[in-house]
Amino acid sequence: MDGFLFFNIAEKYVSRSYREAENAHNIVEILTARGIGIDPGFDLPDTQALPVLQADRSRVEEDKFAYGLLGEDAISSEQASGSTVRYTSDRGTLEWRDGGAVSGTIMPEAYTQPADEGQAKEQAERLLTQAGLTTGSLTLAANGQTVTASFPTAGVPVFNRVITLTFEKEQIVLSGVWTFGMPYITKSGNYVTFAAADALFILISGTEIEQITGMEQGFLLSESGGGRVQLTPGWRINTNTGSFFVDSLKKSVSVL
Repeated sequence: MDGFLFFNIAEKYVSRSYREAENAHNIVEILTARGIGIDPGFDLPDTQALPVLQADRSRVEEDKFAYGLLGEDAISSEQASGSTVRYTSDRGTLEWRDGGAVSGTIMPEAYTQPADEGQAKEQAERLLTQAGLTTGSLTLAANGQTVTASFPTAGVPVFNRVITLTFEKEQIVLSGVWTFGMPYITKSGNYVTFAAADALFILISGTEIEQITGMEQGFLLSESGGGRVQLTPGWRINTNTGSFFVDSLKKSVSVL
């Protein structure tokens, strides 16, 4: 590598490292001055540049998902606007809406409510496999009779891309927000670098909290119109009063 080029890259890296260290020190001082605690062992995470992504709504994959759960004889009906498709069969009902929202009730043949979390995860895995999802790439988490499924994009979590299955006595209630396939980078090729310290400062500037318990970089799904969903990079910050998402584009805070 050219020596001058190497020197410039190294200089920028060192400068950025010093700047990040200074920001981390400053935010800790600000938190302390405001009486906001930090959990022991919490370190300000490193920041990576993330793309602004979009995904098109896939009617083909939505059909596969619905028919996999309700059977090939399920009848579909679409709103005039095309924003909602409803599927019905003797196994239940399901709706897909713009923005990737899905909900319904499922009554599989010979269904019995799981006896424990292990059985709930097994049933959830079978159902999601029937729906066409590759369960090997999913993270399944059980809490009593409720199982949630999620998977990352670009190596980081998508905080609200979750399918929830609640196993009731006589039926399974399904809800969540989902996208299929790989999102694509917007035409602008826009990548965003949003420092963890900046996200923390935005949060504490407008939200009353007493304790920071953790934070993680990732995406949030939001409808962008025309059957398209945007994945916006930002930070999830966990506190004593709940979890918040700090948007890297709007610099706004929303409750997760």
